[in-house]
Amino acid sequence: MYIIRTNMPKNNSEKAFKVSYFDNIYDALTEGLDQNQDFFSLLIGNDEIKREVLGIFAEEIYKSL
Repeated sequence: MYIIRTNMPKNNSEKAFKVSYFDNIYDALTEGLDQNQDFFSLLIGNDEIKREVLGIFAEEIYKSL
């Protein structure tokens, strides 16, 4: 997990903060992409798991519509 520390703006210039900020955001996004890609591949490749996982939301979606 990537965290922006609250003291970073106090201890760094805005330019240095932005470099660290964007590096951390990029790392978090690419890590999330890898994790989500594995999850979506599992859902697409296994009908039983897909029905079970997506079924969790079916009742709430039905009620909200």
